[in-house]
Amino acid sequence: MTFLSTFLQQFAQPWLLFLAEDPALRLLQFGMLLVGVVVIFLVFFTTRDILLRTHSFWYMFLSIVLVAALPVVGFFLYLLIRPSRTNKERDTEELLTEILVEVRQSQRRQPSDKKGGVVKKSKKNATPKENLSL
Repeated sequence: MTFLSTFLQQFAQPWLLFLAEDPALRLLQFGMLLVGVVVIFLVFFTTRDILLRTHSFWYMFLSIVLVAALPVVGFFLYLLIRPSRTNKERDTEELLTEILVEVRQSQRRQPSDKKGGVVKKSKKNATPKENLSL
């Protein structure tokens, strides 16, 4: 166990040169590092998300700059102004709409069961008339 702790101290020693000796300042530096990592994550998430949602360069640029300039507030503003659906969802909805329109038109073109909006009675479903003669 002592070998592991000495190894970790030797590994961390060059990296600790950038940090202050005072524990309070070191904690502040770690906090700032954490905030920086969160800001970078928000910018990368926004970039990925806006690339999936629009093709407009200016909308992409505005969204990324908004999140980079105002990290937390800008991200929440971005969530309010972003398009509700991705490009793939919109394309899929358009394709489904086209398919539904084609199916409805093909049903209207082949009026085998309907004529003038009235359903024809098929001979199989018709009840035979009873012979009432004596």
